[in-house]
Amino acid sequence: MSRENETAAERLRRELHRAVERIRSELDKIDLLSSAMAAFSAPVPDYEPGFRHMRHVTASALELNSRR
Repeated sequence: MSRENETAAERLRRELHRAVERIRSELDKIDLLSSAMAAFSAPVPDYEPGFRHMRHVTASALELNSRR
């Protein structure tokens, strides 16, 4: 069916479908952004690593002007 032969109801249906799809897309963005805002508004939790990359004994060997 060509666009010239569309009835007013068919055009309205098509436009409403497009509008609903745009709203869904915007709601997805809102959901993502509100989740991000909630995550970034919380304070950073304390972190203490459970391991060390270097042994404590050799750590001072790499410091400049270290005193023993």
